[in-house]
Amino acid sequence: MSARTGRPSGLLKLGFKVPVWLYQAHLGFLFGGRVFAIVHHGRKTGRRYVSGLEVLIRRDGELFVFSAWGKRADWFRNIEAGGIDELWDGRHRYRGATFRCLDPEEAYQVIEAYETQHRGTARRTLPRMLDGYDFSEQMRRQLAGSSTVVAFKPTTD
Repeated sequence: MSARTGRPSGLLKLGFKVPVWLYQAHLGFLFGGRVFAIVHHGRKTGRRYVSGLEVLIRRDGELFVFSAWGKRADWFRNIEAGGIDELWDGRHRYRGATFRCLDPEEAYQVIEAYETQHRGTARRTLPRMLDGYDFSEQMRRQLAGSSTVVAFKPTTD
C-alpha cells in the first residue's frame, strides 16, 4: 500500500478547485457538511489560498480530514508555517481555526468511523487514494500509522 505521490493534475486538479469556487461564491452549504474550506497564505510567496477539504467525520466540534499527500500537501505545509486565516463551513465563516495531527490510535478510530458512516464514499475513494486498501483491520491500522489525519477546530470568538 502506498499513498499518492506527485501533485494532482488534469481533471483531479480541476475537481479539487470546484469546492473552492463554490465556497468563494458563498455556496458551500451545497456540500451538506461533507466539504469545508480553509484560507491560508503561502509559506514562501505570502499569496492567499483557499483549499477545499473533504470531511471524514465530525466529532466534538472538530472536522477530521485525511491528507492524501500527507505532510507534503501544500495546504498542510502552509498552515504548519503560518496557521489558518479563516475556516468556511457551510454557511459559517470562522476567523481562523486550530489544527492537530492525530496519533495512530485516534487516526484508526476516525478511519473506522468514516468507513462506517460513509460506507459508499469510503469504498469509492480509499482504494483510489491508497493502492491495495482492502478495508481490513490490519490495513486500517497500517493506514492510520502511515498517513496524516488532521483535526480542525474552528475558532469561535
